[in-house]
Amino acid sequence: MAVIPKVELELSGRDAGWTDITADVLSGLSIDYGIQGSGPADRTASTGTCRFVLNNSEQNSAQTVGLYSVGGGLTRAGFVLGIRVRVQFQDPADNTWYVKFVGSIIGVTPSAGRYGSRRVAVEAADWFDEAARSTVSGLATQVNKRSDEIIDLLIGNVHRAPEAEAIGTGRSTFAYALDTARDDRPNAVLQEISRVTLSELGYCYQKGDGTVVFEARFDRTNTSDATTLDNTMHGLEASTNRDDLLTRVQVVTHPRTVDTTSVVLYRLQSVVEVPIGADITLLGPYTDPDNRASRVGGIDMVTPVASTDYLANSQADGLGVDLTASLSWVFAIGGNGIRATITNNAGQVAYITKLQARGKGLYDFETTVSEAENATLAAEFGEANTLLDMPYQSDPGVGADAAQYLLQIYEPQEVTPWSLGTVGDSELGVTTQLSYFNRSSVASVRVMPKTAALQTQIVARDVGDRVRIKETVTGIDDSYYIQSVSLQCAAPGIVSVTWGLAPADTTGYFELGLSTLGVDTRLAFAS
Repeated sequence: MAVIPKVELELSGRDAGWTDITADVLSGLSIDYGIQGSGPADRTASTGTCRFVLNNSEQNSAQTVGLYSVGGGLTRAGFVLGIRVRVQFQDPADNTWYVKFVGSIIGVTPSAGRYGSRRVAVEAADWFDEAARSTVSGLATQVNKRSDEIIDLLIGNVHRAPEAEAIGTGRSTFAYALDTARDDRPNAVLQEISRVTLSELGYCYQKGDGTVVFEARFDRTNTSDATTLDNTMHGLEASTNRDDLLTRVQVVTHPRTVDTTSVVLYRLQSVVEVPIGADITLLGPYTDPDNRASRVGGIDMVTPVASTDYLANSQADGLGVDLTASLSWVFAIGGNGIRATITNNAGQVAYITKLQARGKGLYDFETTVSEAENATLAAEFGEANTLLDMPYQSDPGVGADAAQYLLQIYEPQEVTPWSLGTVGDSELGVTTQLSYFNRSSVASVRVMPKTAALQTQIVARDVGDRVRIKETVTGIDDSYYIQSVSLQCAAPGIVSVTWGLAPADTTGYFELGLSTLGVDTRLAFAS
């Protein structure tokens, strides 16, 4: 029995129902999404994509040439750029449907020529593409907020919401956040999600069904394996490489300095002409009053006051008639800048001769670097360093804990090589000694539908699931988290998957009354 795909479009508009177009989908369907990479800083997903080819010839379901040529005279009703796509796969074992992609069409490329292939290549992107194109305009500096509260705020700032959210409760409360955001950059929301996730040391990604997930620090600890691949994988990318281990971790934290009184954080440096009846929007980034080349954040911003903070005149030199009251002024005051929308209702040309923003400056100029090192390993393997930036973490103590935790995860594991014979024949310090090894790093695993059980795993497993990998030749026998999913449908019913993997922290953590510290558990980084 085969894994059955279904491709659907919202041809009638958003939330107005799905239309099944599977009959017009040719071979070559592919889906890719999740977090690319498995290092300490790989914690936020990039844009996920879905690609497929549609039949644009008279042999399609409508028997119409040009049915999927956007803008053509015979284009299918509702088939336009931006409509949503949903892809599901049916598990033949129990007929359950699993949604593996939800997104919007971002590209349609028809093949020209009456006697050509008459195909249309379609590309869709998931919600992370929306986040990558959205700004943080108007969002105030967040004061004493948990990481999940800030993530929820950022998601809500994107015009099109995801299908669903699963936001874990953050472990970190940040004294200040979003003060270093830049609302003049188009990809600011995704950048800020990444910065918050790094500062929490969590994960943020989208599942196949469109749910945006935020995992707080340690949400992945002490979880169980969802499945085990015991020599049943089709391919395995594994290596034991010095580049995969760490002997020193440095973590950067960002203590802030705050003004005690309000200062001018933005000042218009030139006169702006506003024609009769026109409206303009000006962005005013906050800068250090003592060094206007340095961007800063702001808190306790003062609502702009006419004449004091903004002024318009009939002459560019500031003379003539005061037109301030004859213009409409709308201000959006954010954590890193002010947005002023001004409409000239004066019946004559107006000149903005003054525009400023006042508040308490928030300065991120003096970072702290915390370090954890295993000198013994460095002497044996050579130095292997990494630097992790936690942009919204202000406590150097938390940075020190994070450095130690990451070193424990990525350092070589300690083992005892025994002498020949049984374990009982060896005695530590007499016939054996401690040494280290770096377990093989599994970057990815590929699964083919060779059995009904594997068919189920191909469609059921998703980013964030923990899987156990056992493979005899490489000696792999360990747990990993799925970081990314790459589904390939080479032909109808023939679906394979490649999972990008990250090592699971399988260590037990100390629980009062239930664990023996230093024997079967260790202290967790829970600051």
